[in-house]
Amino acid sequence: MRRGTLFIALFCLAVVVGCGETGDGETLALRQKLILSTAPTNETSISKIRKLLMGPKSADETEVVLRGRIWAGEIPPWEEGKAAFVLTDATGHDGDDDHDPHACPFCSRDIDDYIAAIRFRNDDGAVAAIDSRELFDVKEKQMVIIKGRGSMNGDRLRVDATNIFIAR
Repeated sequence: MRRGTLFIALFCLAVVVGCGETGDGETLALRQKLILSTAPTNETSISKIRKLLMGPKSADETEVVLRGRIWAGEIPPWEEGKAAFVLTDATGHDGDDDHDPHACPFCSRDIDDYIAAIRFRNDDGAVAAIDSRELFDVKEKQMVIIKGRGSMNGDRLRVDATNIFIAR
């Protein structure tokens, strides 16, 4: 009887431990490649990056480190089935993490100054066909720091992200 109980306990433990990592091998490999364990430094606001890219001496793209929330105001921030989402700047007027440009009477006038379209590409160069929520285990309004290359796509800042740090 004891041996049977021990076997059942070990089996349950193996199942529970094995459930900690969801997804197939491709998802796990991409997750390990993209997620940072420590927060990058030298963050710049989305509005500063936009000004740099739209200014008189603008470049086509630039390296960026952005701190923000996965948030798009009244619309869902996710691109269903893709490793892509909308990031809202979280630097605030005084560097306050709780600032929401979508609700701020001043910032909401020019909301494009505070949002960026974030995309994570696979090894083939296409936007990864894995939903961001599954790939990174993130939710709406989650604070993240994104590293990547920023460029303008019309009036919207687009970032081809190379890494993500997820604040937990």
